[in-house]
Amino acid sequence: MIYKPEYIFWSKLISVLIGPWFQFLNLFRKKYDLTSIKVKTILVTEYHRIGDVIIIAPVLKSLKTRFPKAEIILVCSDRTKALAEELRLADKVFGISVPWTNWNWSFLKWYRARCFAKSLQSLNIDIGINFKGDIRDAWFLWNARPKISLGYDTTGGKYFFSDTNVMNYNLDQYSRAKELIKSLGCLPDKEEKNRFHSVKDGCIVLHPGASEEARSWPDSYWFELVDLLIPKFKVSVVVTRESFDLVESLRKKGVSLEYFEGSLVDFSQYINFQKCLIAPDSMAGHLSSYFGIPVISLFGSQDPILTKPKNKFGIVIKPQTPCSHISEHWRLCKLCMESVSPNTVYQAALKHISYIESVL
Repeated sequence: MIYKPEYIFWSKLISVLIGPWFQFLNLFRKKYDLTSIKVKTILVTEYHRIGDVIIIAPVLKSLKTRFPKAEIILVCSDRTKALAEELRLADKVFGISVPWTNWNWSFLKWYRARCFAKSLQSLNIDIGINFKGDIRDAWFLWNARPKISLGYDTTGGKYFFSDTNVMNYNLDQYSRAKELIKSLGCLPDKEEKNRFHSVKDGCIVLHPGASEEARSWPDSYWFELVDLLIPKFKVSVVVTRESFDLVESLRKKGVSLEYFEGSLVDFSQYINFQKCLIAPDSMAGHLSSYFGIPVISLFGSQDPILTKPKNKFGIVIKPQTPCSHISEHWRLCKLCMESVSPNTVYQAALKHISYIESVL
């Protein structure tokens, strides 16, 4: 399940209550179809997490291939904007912080989000696309007034789109996005040959950061993993807000390893010259996969099929038994993450690195 069942219930109830008003407003909007317009501008909104934008990067490329003369406009989070521009994911990139992604419920911030969406009307958007299935994202896109709009109405708000699809919960995020744009005539992307690589003299990069605490691995486990890896490999630890205490402990001990400190753009350049990445379910795995670096992903109770990096030479390490804990999060479990031992990760890394060195 992508969304918490209680959230789907309440959002659909709200959708029913506000539906008549927006359906009335839609009566004054001209109807279009793909055969009646010349597509010059395509707007894609994906402003939740950094990894979400990396996941849909191939989809943005497919849109450009299908509509080579169209300007692709991406609205992403403020934190993602510089990276999206560096990777040239779109012709034009806007960064924004919306209140429903950072849990800020002030009326003023909602009003500003609406004003920003309405300002996009000046771009004369021909096609607008949102992949989330969130009624709030649908409302945002509706305010930009694209001639044709595509999305999933998973949590309600079907009237915000001109065309909707039924979301397949069994598909991963990338596949769901790819399915949505099929109606535009976009062909499946082809796997690029020789895209994946592993630098023999590079580091095993450890990225402890995660967006939620329940996704993270304990600092003591990372510390132990470093001790296990150092005799055989060059090791690097990414300094993040979440890894600050871990890095301080490693430095005090005088452990001989690299530390990466820099911006997201700097990290995208750094990871491209390393052996592999070890990280929890987070942005780092998706970004490394984008550059073709093998990834070892640490998962807890969440289903890896839905969010694991799209990586031909990546593996997932997760608990051997299904979650039976009482967790504060409806989908994530900190105790499940803690059940994955450093030695388990080390042994899996030894085996997998030996494999990728034999084939890459």
